[in-house]
Amino acid sequence: MMTTVVLAAILGAVLLAAVYRENGSRAILLPDQVMTLFPAPKPLAAFVFIDHENRVFDLSRLKGKWSFLFFGYTHCPDICPTTLATLARAHENIAKSRAGAKDVQFVFISVDPNRDTAGKLRQYVTYFDAAFLGVTGDNAQLGNLAGQLGVAYQLAITPGIENYPVYHTTAVFLVDPRARYHAVFAPPLDAEGISKRFKVLRELEGPKAT
Repeated sequence: MMTTVVLAAILGAVLLAAVYRENGSRAILLPDQVMTLFPAPKPLAAFVFIDHENRVFDLSRLKGKWSFLFFGYTHCPDICPTTLATLARAHENIAKSRAGAKDVQFVFISVDPNRDTAGKLRQYVTYFDAAFLGVTGDNAQLGNLAGQLGVAYQLAITPGIENYPVYHTTAVFLVDPRARYHAVFAPPLDAEGISKRFKVLRELEGPKAT
């Protein structure tokens, strides 16, 4: 378990370093270090997943909503359940705000499609929040979206061992209603910090993001 935590934290640090290198001075790290905002959001290219209701989840389902994306796997012993619990509290805070959460969705993207079936994803994500979506796809499609966001992950599959670990980036990625990569929330994640920063961003963007 400790190895998983340490490696995932390292992957998170690598991600943020890569983000800064890629975007240079265009990356704004806000004072409380909760959210890194990209003033020139990056449009995402097409991808195709399947959600926990066996429906197609593609680029079109990111349009018209603010989407919080988190990559992980259902067998995760610590980081994934902790993060989803934090995001559930953030969702609750956002829903209580004046703007509400009708244009907001939270999507858990499993990078372990061998074990994470639609049924397992449904049971897993709805435990934390009935509105959460669980999605996954084949390795090519997962690599496609992960590459666009700078997500790092690795499956440590060992023949004959069912409970293999998966090392993955621990950040949460924010996609705007025009399906553009707009911001990233860095660990350690805090529900209050996420919801407050998102409120400010949504107010600043207003109609521009739709």
